[in-house]
Amino acid sequence: MRGRPPKPLRVKLAEGSPIRKDRLNTDAPEPPRGPMEPPADLSPAEVIVWRHLMANQAPGVFRPIDTGSIKQYCWFYTEVLAAQAHLRAWQAARKKPGETRFLRKARNGALVCHQLYGLVKELREQVGKLECLLGLNPVSRERIHAGVQGELFHGVPQDDPWASYEAPGDKKLN
Repeated sequence: MRGRPPKPLRVKLAEGSPIRKDRLNTDAPEPPRGPMEPPADLSPAEVIVWRHLMANQAPGVFRPIDTGSIKQYCWFYTEVLAAQAHLRAWQAARKKPGETRFLRKARNGALVCHQLYGLVKELREQVGKLECLLGLNPVSRERIHAGVQGELFHGVPQDDPWASYEAPGDKKLN
């Protein structure tokens, strides 16, 4: 798929985007609500991230179907913290002549950027992508207005345009 991914209908409605009524998908599946307890296979550090995330998110935003994405976020977040801790330990250690906080000597004697910088950068990018998808950063939260909540179309039932349609060959029941 090219370009930006399409926005869900609820996001469009919350933003007040112009919507063509003939293009609405009013039959979009609604995932069931349920408790959002941390899965048993999370590490203790990931459980802390999970609980922090659930405690600071509006109720009902996440559904049990979102567990996989949230688990990924928790894993990437804890990996960023671990890689940063290793990098800080290296930065604090005594350096060889010519080395700095950012540069280390390679086997051939050349100064190169430490590999942990690349790892931290990649992990942070993944965390940033997941934050955008899950609405965990200020920019992605600003796109949704919390005042528009409740049932689709503000709880007003919509007429079914196909309710009175008779397909050719259909017989009306008397």
